[in-house]
Amino acid sequence: MFIISKLFTYLFLPPGIFIIILIFAGIFAKKLKWLFYISALTLYLLSNKFAANLLLYPLEHNYNKDYIKPKAIVVLGGGVNPNDILKAYPDAFKREIYGLLLAKKYNLPFVYTGGGIKIKEADFIKKDVGKFKKICNCKIKDFYERNSLDTYENAKFTSKVFKKLHLKKEIFLVTSAFHMKRAIKLFKHFGFKIIPKPVGFYYKPYYTVWDIFPKEDAFHKSYKAIHEYFGLLSLTLRGIK
Repeated sequence: MFIISKLFTYLFLPPGIFIIILIFAGIFAKKLKWLFYISALTLYLLSNKFAANLLLYPLEHNYNKDYIKPKAIVVLGGGVNPNDILKAYPDAFKREIYGLLLAKKYNLPFVYTGGGIKIKEADFIKKDVGKFKKICNCKIKDFYERNSLDTYENAKFTSKVFKKLHLKKEIFLVTSAFHMKRAIKLFKHFGFKIIPKPVGFYYKPYYTVWDIFPKEDAFHKSYKAIHEYFGLLSLTLRGIK
């Protein structure tokens, strides 16, 4: 029963069902068969753990770090849901908690950067941080940048926060592992020296027989990785090294 359940999940729920449809479309199509087969193969690869890991590994490993004594913790926002009990999205929540743990451990200021168009992410995180400080009886100094809309603006506006606070731009930088390399490039562009503190690794170095089947979570990870590669390419085109 377990095997039947697994096969049903991987073959008849997305993305598996769409791969099957594309294959059958290729079989019965009179023209452009190759397009259906290539589409099916591409979707399969992007939904496969092996391919997702291949894309993720270079992003999540081998970070360069500066030899510094950080003066603050900088945490990059990752989205919030105002209707949830814990406002931050899962990736953002990991960043938030890890940043707070580092701030407590090293007795450093906690700086959170994240804005938004309709709502200001940092405003919701500030409330969550306040609860955390009460629970652990922590005297962490926390500051919030609430106007940025992307990673470039995270770095740009955080630079202004540091200038206002008279803080040296030497930091522990906290963000998701897959996003760290792009974040490092942008923060260095604005004069920061960095020790990376990645969290929320997507790369998983172990495999089972079920990993040959397409999975939604593998497709999600592939999407995240490809998005980052395009982000890194955009930095190169803009002359940001």
